Amino acid sequence: MTDVETLLARLRDAPLDSRLDGLDARVMAEIAGIQTAPSLGATAFGLASVMALVVGIAGAAVPASPADATPISPFDANQALAPSTLLGAQ
Repeated sequence: MTDVETLLARLRDAPLDSRLDGLDARVMAEIAGIQTAPSLGATAFGLASVMALVVGIAGAAVPASPADATPISPFDANQALAPSTLLGAQ
């Protein structure tokens, strides 16, 4: 037998951990507790969606600052970070 087979055989023959006793019952009790917990209804989700809609419309209607729509050209002589101006600064 190889080392892996020996280790697997030892694991198979080892006694079970005592913490595994009653694990099924504890898991099922936890699941039942989760199912009986109160959950948010459709009203809460409706209010959240209306609030998100109001915030989105308000954010789009009132811009924080005016948009600058100046076109950028790579051939513009006034570019601050043009390679010629960066090399000339040294």
